[in-house]
Amino acid sequence: MSRSVLIVALVFLIGEHFARGQECIGKCVKKDECMLVGSTDVVVVPTLPITPVGSIGVDFIDLRLDEGCDRLETCCNERDIIPSMPKDQSSFEQCGVRNLNGIGYRLVGNKAGVSEYGEFPWTLMVLRSQMVVDIVKEVYVCGASLIAPNLAITAAHCVTSYKTEKFYVRAGEWDTNTDKELFATQTRDIIDVIIHENYNKYHHNNIALLKIDTPFNADKNIQTICLPPPNASFNGQECFTGAWGKDKFDQGKLQNILRRVEVPVVPHEECQNAFRSTRLGPHFVLDDSYICAGGEENVDVCTGDGGAPLVCAIAEDSSRYYQVGIVAWGIGCGQKGIPGAYTDVARFVPWIYNNMDALGVNRKTSTFS
Repeated sequence: MSRSVLIVALVFLIGEHFARGQECIGKCVKKDECMLVGSTDVVVVPTLPITPVGSIGVDFIDLRLDEGCDRLETCCNERDIIPSMPKDQSSFEQCGVRNLNGIGYRLVGNKAGVSEYGEFPWTLMVLRSQMVVDIVKEVYVCGASLIAPNLAITAAHCVTSYKTEKFYVRAGEWDTNTDKELFATQTRDIIDVIIHENYNKYHHNNIALLKIDTPFNADKNIQTICLPPPNASFNGQECFTGAWGKDKFDQGKLQNILRRVEVPVVPHEECQNAFRSTRLGPHFVLDDSYICAGGEENVDVCTGDGGAPLVCAIAEDSSRYYQVGIVAWGIGCGQKGIPGAYTDVARFVPWIYNNMDALGVNRKTSTFS
């Protein structure tokens, strides 16, 4: 039996285990459409095998099957089904609003490192077309963040091949192993990539803007993040980051549920000294285009989280957030005393605004007010 056939057979068996469960006597509906107690509970299984939209290679096969209820649905008696109601109209009126308790679901189980549904509605997936088991799939490349309905930010190193490959961006994603979330995802073509003119082989100035063909529609799970004041400092502040990256550096697995990693911002000199204690050596100089965050053992972003936003609460309104960094690089993942390096977004705000103006993109959707 060939390797690909073995993989498909194994995935089918795993899919049977996760998707079938008990046969539904009633109707499978979205969790907010059933009035039964506990119907909105979602058991967190962040290490489910990930679908092709979330990884690269033949090991990652779509597990969505028709039999039984999807894990973001519930089996509901006909008499307990709540008639579908029109969804509230959303807008991009306020940037940086975090849904602290999520939207609609009550997560149960091991929630460590897992975001609530819709908690960070500005976090995007960058995808590209790739052949997977002789089928063209949109595969996960990096994280990104939405600053306007038709403009996103990511790390430059994620999209250097944009001239030869087709890229997309997806908003509203949470669990890549299901398409049954309460609010639909939206996927758009990337029609232009603006990489900072001083980005170089050393990955200094590691920032890029993604121009989107058709603006995203605002929804509860799709909103923008605020840009910070130029050159603002967030040293010592506890902040959040994460995308769908690996859970550990060696033999880790990409995660199907959007990660949430809480890390402190570390002063530049302290971070540089930490890096000098690694294989980078005692003469390493951390470029001024970077800030750092993290340093707690086993609490870190990792491979696959590149491009994800680092966000910090705004002093004037702690329910809203500035994007202060972009996940760039690190030495391993989660090493004690070794922070990760993030592109310093505050340093690049004038560059971002200049490009927004040139593209005719309104700054309002990323401005705290």
